[in-house]
Amino acid sequence: MTEQTVAPRSSAFEALRLAEIQDAIILMRKHGRTSGDLLEIGAGTGWQAQALSQAGYRVEAIDLPAHSANSGHARNRKWPIRDYDGMNIPYGDASFDIIYSSNVLEHVADLDALTNEMERVLRPDGIALHLLPNPQWRILSLATYYPGQAIDLLRYLRKRASSARAARKEVDPKTHRSGSTSLPGKALKRLVPPAHGSVGNAFSEISRFSRKSWDRFFQQRGWEIIEYRNNGLIASGDYLLGSLLDMAARRRIGGLVGGIAHVYLLRRQRSD
Repeated sequence: MTEQTVAPRSSAFEALRLAEIQDAIILMRKHGRTSGDLLEIGAGTGWQAQALSQAGYRVEAIDLPAHSANSGHARNRKWPIRDYDGMNIPYGDASFDIIYSSNVLEHVADLDALTNEMERVLRPDGIALHLLPNPQWRILSLATYYPGQAIDLLRYLRKRASSARAARKEVDPKTHRSGSTSLPGKALKRLVPPAHGSVGNAFSEISRFSRKSWDRFFQQRGWEIIEYRNNGLIASGDYLLGSLLDMAARRRIGGLVGGIAHVYLLRRQRSD
């Protein structure tokens, strides 16, 4: 699959994920997995599941329930997605040839339980393909956090000024209040960069997202690393430059300084 086979997405985020999934399909095909029963964990809106289906895989997708506060994509789903509790995979033993996830595992609170479930639903000769953030992504995201917040602040001030002009006629003459949340309160909440995953903080994640840390996690739990690669794409959590950097430019920069995600192709360790 080439980068021209699927229509480009409107956002930098989706364009990046599209490039990643195209690379994932190439990697699976390289290892002889041109079709099969595939489970996507943490499918979001489902458009990655849709792309995998278009590539020839029989796709099932799961994510947190639509009513969950943690499931921001639920209202915009584009593919049938089965709700689950974030830990227990709702399929029978040995149901899948491939398990796929993209930037999901770092958010799982009980990752041991979920990896046990992945082992249960994976067939004996099955593989798992996981994309995970690396320290490069964490550092870039920290570096762009405050510029991103400054841009958000400017947008907020413009919007507030516009709303204030429109709301002057609606202000309660007795209280002279419009009920808006104070800017200082919002600013204080954003003073410290938030953690991306479920463990630690934004700074400890630099170590937690290292290749050494992920290698150790998988190997200690009986997973064999068939192939590892860097995704070779550059981006930050704020996608500060947005569409100003197309995928070709992101690949060129990623090739020079390193991409922002680990790509792990795994299988269960064989007893022999």
